[in-house]
Amino acid sequence: MKINAKFLGIILITLAIGLMITGATACSSKSSSTNTSTSTSTSTSTTSNSITISLTAQNTAFDKNTITVPAGAAVTINFDNKDTGISHNFALYQTGSNSGSATGTIFQGKLITGPQTTVYTFTAPATAGTYFFRCDVHPTMMTGSFIVQ
Repeated sequence: MKINAKFLGIILITLAIGLMITGATACSSKSSSTNTSTSTSTSTSTTSNSITISLTAQNTAFDKNTITVPAGAAVTINFDNKDTGISHNFALYQTGSNSGSATGTIFQGKLITGPQTTVYTFTAPATAGTYFFRCDVHPTMMTGSFIVQ
């Protein structure tokens, strides 16, 4: 059976997007008395080797604690700081922990004071693995895993 190359390409792109959305994110909601975490799908757009992600900081928490991208992808993060009068950023490191430590800076976005939005762009690591992201102002509260596949 002969398969049209264009048709096969569409199928492969659809499968790749489905896999990225399925395993991409989890939401975290924090308050002073409880912490809850639920898994959600995010809307990301992907073209060839680029990806766009929406990330929100609100109530001193990110709306995602996991971000998944292709290795070496051009990453665009549409960052929305909804915390009035509070500074946040997105920073990516080789390693880190919720205790506040982080080493091997890969990308460090400028601080913005909310409410405000900005766009961060950088290239994802070429090596697959799990990296660490955080807000540098709140390094023990606003953290997550940046998964490169």
